[in-house]
Amino acid sequence: MIRFTLFPIAVLLIAGCPIMAASGCDALTAAAIKVFQVPVHLYMTETAGFNGGKTRNVETIYLNGVTFVMVNGQWRKSVILPKDLAEGKKESEEKSGTCSIVRDEAVSGEPATLYKVHNQTPDGTLDTQIWISKSRGLALKQINDQDVGGGARGKLHTEIRYEYTNVTAPTVAEPKPK
Repeated sequence: MIRFTLFPIAVLLIAGCPIMAASGCDALTAAAIKVFQVPVHLYMTETAGFNGGKTRNVETIYLNGVTFVMVNGQWRKSVILPKDLAEGKKESEEKSGTCSIVRDEAVSGEPATLYKVHNQTPDGTLDTQIWISKSRGLALKQINDQDVGGGARGKLHTEIRYEYTNVTAPTVAEPKPK
């Protein structure tokens, strides 16, 4: 269950920031890998057509080689490790979308570059906006809009905020005995 809870975040981080051929989007590729290598707390808000447009909040922490995921209000330690996610990103060699630099703008007062990535597959589209810190090369904010067809039920909107300060391990809930 925890694997599936982390899955949406991993997919959005990996699919939303495809490995690109050498271009102006190299900083985006580096940031996508780096997020798995530094202490970070991700706050994600997801609104999906498949659940009637209800909003769901998800939190993930990558810290000291461990992934923690908030599941139903309780923190759990995930079996998926940040290094595994980073390796998967590095192995994704083919160009899977188009990337462009949109503009420079600040996120919470920090100078950043806004990138836009468009992925088109036979299964649907994924449009991502991601703000990368100019000084640290880290993702600061990300917005994804996915459309897999089927009208409103096939749409997914997510917003992710990345926090790098005061990242601490949460108190983990013990698994329930079977």
